[in-house]
Amino acid sequence: MTRLDEIADTDNWFDVAVLVENELSGTSARRMTEMYQVKSTPLRYHLVRPLGDASARADGSREEAERLMQKSVERMEALQAPVTGVVSDQEPVGALLEVAARTNSEEVVVVTGRHRLASLLGRDLASQLRSQVDLPLVHLVER
Repeated sequence: MTRLDEIADTDNWFDVAVLVENELSGTSARRMTEMYQVKSTPLRYHLVRPLGDASARADGSREEAERLMQKSVERMEALQAPVTGVVSDQEPVGALLEVAARTNSEEVVVVTGRHRLASLLGRDLASQLRSQVDLPLVHLVER
């Protein structure tokens, strides 16, 4: 797995910052790569999974998050997609904004589970990010 801090060349790439709520499913990985396969420039994905609160970082959740991130990266690599992955101690918005800025990402993808009530009220993660990210944003809902 390529780490975010190992990326040197951001020129000539179409970089996509991807916020994952949990583990990226095979279906979501495939949908995402299919969605971008029409790009003529080389494409690179940067997965980020935020831990958010201190209790999640302290109770062993970091190890679980790292394990899930590794599985997500492996799913993307199995589809021949250049990918990096990082688990962040930040809240989701801050984590995504940092990854997008560090990689000069041109688009953002948010992959979440189904949160019907939150989506209806506009309080889901994708809705929150739309008002704070100055990039095109795609919301993929895990099935």
